Amino acid sequence: MPMLLGTKGKDILKWRASSELVAALEESLARQWARSSAREAESLLARFIDTLDEELAYEEQFLRETSALDQAIDEAADLEQLRPLKLRYREVVCAHFRRRESVLAHCDACNRLHDRLMERAITLAKERMLRLGQGEAPPHALLVSGDRGRGEETLFGENRYFLLHQDESPGSALFSRQLAATLAEAGLLQGEQMFWHGSARQWQELLGESFPLRDPGGQRNMLAALPPFAAPLKPGPQQMPDWAWRVEALADLAPVHGAAPLASQALDSASATLEREHNRGPFLQLARRVIGLPLAVGRFGGLRLQRNGEHRGELNIEELALGPLVLTVRILAVNAGIRARGTVERIKELLEKGALDVELAERLLKAFQCFMQLKILSEIRSEEGGAFCIPEELDEVQDARLRAALEAVLNLQKIAYQRMVGQG
Repeated sequence: MPMLLGTKGKDILKWRASSELVAALEESLARQWARSSAREAESLLARFIDTLDEELAYEEQFLRETSALDQAIDEAADLEQLRPLKLRYREVVCAHFRRRESVLAHCDACNRLHDRLMERAITLAKERMLRLGQGEAPPHALLVSGDRGRGEETLFGENRYFLLHQDESPGSALFSRQLAATLAEAGLLQGEQMFWHGSARQWQELLGESFPLRDPGGQRNMLAALPPFAAPLKPGPQQMPDWAWRVEALADLAPVHGAAPLASQALDSASATLEREHNRGPFLQLARRVIGLPLAVGRFGGLRLQRNGEHRGELNIEELALGPLVLTVRILAVNAGIRARGTVERIKELLEKGALDVELAERLLKAFQCFMQLKILSEIRSEEGGAFCIPEELDEVQDARLRAALEAVLNLQKIAYQRMVGQG
């Protein structure tokens, strides 16, 4: 049942895996019916129908409970009331995943939770401004990049937020401070560096400064904040975080609240920047680094495990499996002019454009499913971000599935190298 229920749209589970499941079910029923009396066959079918009814009833119960929590979040009077609702929502979502094991259903529920919390946090920030006599919030648009931007939010998603307002908007700085504070209090914002705010003009300036021509000897440039895509400089007090987020910041960008025209303008500008820069040197340098990310494939068929720390002897799924898959698919998608944000959608469009063959596309979809399941299970088990698994606890089938998934990513890296590095 987990393979059929808890899916949506063009879910990976509706590819060959679903066809194989239905075929296996038909074969199993046919074998049992062939050696059963009419009464026994009828009893078997009745049990199957009862099980299906039970699973459908569970789905209805899940929908009712999450809908009730949605409403409670919308009506929360303050951030203190949001915290227990958030915890309860997570408990319900975790129970659903344990029963269904559907990655997309889990992400869909976590996306909904994120957006509900964010909407309420924005409303509370506006109310706080009014109480403090700071006036009303100016017209604005809030965009998100990262796990939520791709529609792949989990229990501990990592996101970067971009708050845009019109040029010369009174109260924009006050609203920005209040919103950053409420997002942090709601548990959505991890660190000030994950929140950018500015006017539409400043957004255009930020994008226009991609791939700047730097003076290697200029002290001002050595200490300046890095714009998206810029190659890393020597450490400076104002530098932006690690290089890995820079393409993500624009390619995974999604609107989540506010004025639609302002958000649309920001998205179009981001897409234009990616289109303009994806064949230039700095982007290709970044592509080389992404394509060469290490995988959890060790020597002589072993797995690369953590050597020390609290996760000693465990496999870092986030860093050595899921991350390389998501980042490499993103790089190929940007290079191919694909505007889809989700990893599954990008793989499918790469297939349609001929950048991937059918076999590898299917293997990558299964790899994404495998890694995300391990990540979600790790979050449920440890109640913290990051994704680790203990290979010794995997059974033979799970171990083979993990190794096949890693092999698929390795093949993807080889193809990406041929297409983007080998070409020149």
